[in-house]
Amino acid sequence: MTGTSQDVYSTAMRTIKFGYTWTMHNFSLWEANVEGVQCSPKFPPGPDEPYQWTLKYVPKSPKHDTCCSICVQMASPLVSEPKVLAHCEMIAADSKGVTIVQQSLKGRFGQGASSWGWTCFAERKTLLERVKPDDQLNIRCKIIVYVELVNGSPPGAVKGNQPCHSQGSLSTDLQSLVDDQKFGDVTIQIGSRRFLAYKGILSARSPVFASMFQHQMQENIGNSVSISDIKPEVFKKLLHYIYTDQLTGLDAVAPDLYAAADKYAISSLKDRCRQHILQMLSWKTGAETLMLADTHQDPEMKKQVLQFFSGSVAGKVTESAGWRKMARTHPYLVDETVKALAAKVRVCEQ
Repeated sequence: MTGTSQDVYSTAMRTIKFGYTWTMHNFSLWEANVEGVQCSPKFPPGPDEPYQWTLKYVPKSPKHDTCCSICVQMASPLVSEPKVLAHCEMIAADSKGVTIVQQSLKGRFGQGASSWGWTCFAERKTLLERVKPDDQLNIRCKIIVYVELVNGSPPGAVKGNQPCHSQGSLSTDLQSLVDDQKFGDVTIQIGSRRFLAYKGILSARSPVFASMFQHQMQENIGNSVSISDIKPEVFKKLLHYIYTDQLTGLDAVAPDLYAAADKYAISSLKDRCRQHILQMLSWKTGAETLMLADTHQDPEMKKQVLQFFSGSVAGKVTESAGWRKMARTHPYLVDETVKALAAKVRVCEQ
């Protein structure tokens, strides 16, 4: 009796998603004064990101000066594939998130290759009208990269109807440690919730945790740490980033996560939270953001908020609940805001 052998060969495709928002404050003034190609910073930030992108915005299209142009370009030095297949969606929206124009495309991107985009993305006149009265334009970019994974049987592999076991990426596997909460060598107690974690991973990512576990403290002896100044949902986001270097769902927790990143000296997380907070800046959140920057001694964030106050939202900022709170608890920040606004007025009058 003869058996039938069968080689095992499998292929699959996974997707990697990226999102970026480019906020242009005082858009009408900016649009009237800049010339040529304007480039966004690379996203996502960090020297070890395998896929990075940059947006290029041209206020006056070289083909139709009544329109603006926008495109996306791969800027990754670490990508080994000559070209990758990606879907790109570009949305222009006002300060309230209302879509003004939306475009999408699909193509093969290569590092340093020509940009993909739209020569006539939108009418300039339309954008200037639709961003009123806040005079803020948000360019939201969403990119999905399609990565093909091929798994073949090596020579000498066992043949037959063998089960195929797939493994996720390193970040996915590490994320499961946070989600499953089955393994760890230290317990983090936050209120009524407990989180299991590994001292080595925490120490490698945070010098504060490293110091905590290296010294003979009570926390180290009992393999338990109690933290009272962070919310459980914020700490879980912190753990996710420590284990995977990934962030999702920042809108609701960005200020609290920024504060936690500062406390545990995780500079890359602090930078990404700062970027998100500034992208979402509005007259309603400005005062609270200024207090946050002051509390955590962040001169760059403070500078950008004061510049924002000096724009078209200057009259509305004082109507916010955050401004009233700042006037009570941080009166010196009110003085700094007034001085920044006065300096802006002097420059405009010259």
